[in-house]
Amino acid sequence: MPTPATFTATARRTQLIGCTLDAIVELGYQRATVAEVAKRAGVSKGVVTYHFAARDDLIRAVAADVFASIAAAVGTRLAGAAPEAFVETYISAWVDYYRTHRRPMLAIAAIWTGFRDPDGRPYFGVATLAEELAGVEAALARGQAEGRLRAFDPKVVAVSMKGALDGLLGQLAADPDLDLDDYAAELIGLFDRATRADPSSPSPPGA
Repeated sequence: MPTPATFTATARRTQLIGCTLDAIVELGYQRATVAEVAKRAGVSKGVVTYHFAARDDLIRAVAADVFASIAAAVGTRLAGAAPEAFVETYISAWVDYYRTHRRPMLAIAAIWTGFRDPDGRPYFGVATLAEELAGVEAALARGQAEGRLRAFDPKVVAVSMKGALDGLLGQLAADPDLDLDDYAAELIGLFDRATRADPSSPSPPGA
């Protein structure tokens, strides 16, 4: 059981991460400063830097929290998805996450483009997506091996689906009233038609 001091420190860190996320969404990445976070939390800048030595540490903490939440929510949905239903499950899982976690996703989008290393390169980039894309590619390839999906390049489709979902996030940022159900249905139909095996094709052995 955590000591009172540890519990208090954890609660403070959680508060500061939340304030940082809110500042990014409401003011933009550049204006989410340590001073702004301190003001929102009702503490001094020294309290913030006690828990997070620099602004970059706050940004990384926000990103880590959101990435962990995504992994839990989307990963749970994808576990055990049938090969022929993978496209629908993958797109639906992400769209539902957008629906229920709009602010964290808007914060991540801002961090993705704004957070850069000392050389000016994006801190998060293609390498950050590598594990997710590899998993999608593997699921699609498995569906092909089982005869559930037609012949196509799994990597191209994986990257294309992810790009389409990123595009949806941009649309949602511009239009909070966007009909996510219709948008998701169109994406699912598009990628399902692009990947599903011809119904007239022979069934795989043991199907």
